[in-house]
Amino acid sequence: MSDYFQSLPPASLSTNDAVEQLNHLTQGFEIFEETIGYRFQNKAYLLQALTHSSYHYNHATECYQRLEFLGDAILDYLITKHLYNLEDHHHQNHHRLSPGALTDIRSSLVCNATLAHWAVEYNYHKYLKSLSPELFYLIDKFVKTIQEAESEEGDAKSFQSDASSNHSDSDGSDMEEAEIPKVLSDIVESVAGAIYLDSGLSLDAVWGVYYPIMKQQIELYVINPPISPIRELLERQPGKVTFSKCDISDDNEDRRVKVSVDVEGAGKFHGSGKNSRLAKMNAAKKALKQLKKSDIGLE
Repeated sequence: MSDYFQSLPPASLSTNDAVEQLNHLTQGFEIFEETIGYRFQNKAYLLQALTHSSYHYNHATECYQRLEFLGDAILDYLITKHLYNLEDHHHQNHHRLSPGALTDIRSSLVCNATLAHWAVEYNYHKYLKSLSPELFYLIDKFVKTIQEAESEEGDAKSFQSDASSNHSDSDGSDMEEAEIPKVLSDIVESVAGAIYLDSGLSLDAVWGVYYPIMKQQIELYVINPPISPIRELLERQPGKVTFSKCDISDDNEDRRVKVSVDVEGAGKFHGSGKNSRLAKMNAAKKALKQLKKSDIGLE
């Protein structure tokens, strides 16, 4: 399997024109490399990781989608491994976290909101290659929302913690999943995939970049584990919750899964996400938010 990955080129650079284009399109990327603390041996990997499907000027590489798929799996594994090892150490001095709590922590760390905040904090969005005005509008709106919260609270990381939290009793500052540009979480994952390939399939190289980014959030969640909105909804409304079958839409650019949840006596709530788990979580969040307003089953 490792030979297979290493044999895959990031781009078709068979002409001098392609090489020149690569050099042109990656101008300024060294600043981003300094920010994340990793220097790419092959800049084509980084260019691919930051190229949206709308950017037809890039003839040197594909768009980021394949790298996002790879990076998603790598980050999920690395976070799982870290939490497992951390739990063994944590158990020596504290009570052991339940498997459900570990799952909730991992889910919160890889959710769209958390990854999107890291993308903005570490300037991933500033190097995105895209020709979609709508996409840039959504990113700009999201960045301004974060900046406004920073000016009000004086702490960017506290806003990140609030906005990415899965606690149903968090305040009204939570952004809806639909308001968070999915491309931001995508490029966090695609860059992870790019580092993995560029480093010769080194998981340590990937974790060396991403652990410093995630460290504070991991520590906060271990101390105060987030609660999955799905589990909380089922526990608060036993026998009254029914999730619909997943509806998958794929426009070749953005695969989205949609689902609804019926809560007896409260109504139907809809959610979407990049997979069925996130779609159900978002539907459950909306249901819990409404239940809180109505004080139904939340005593």
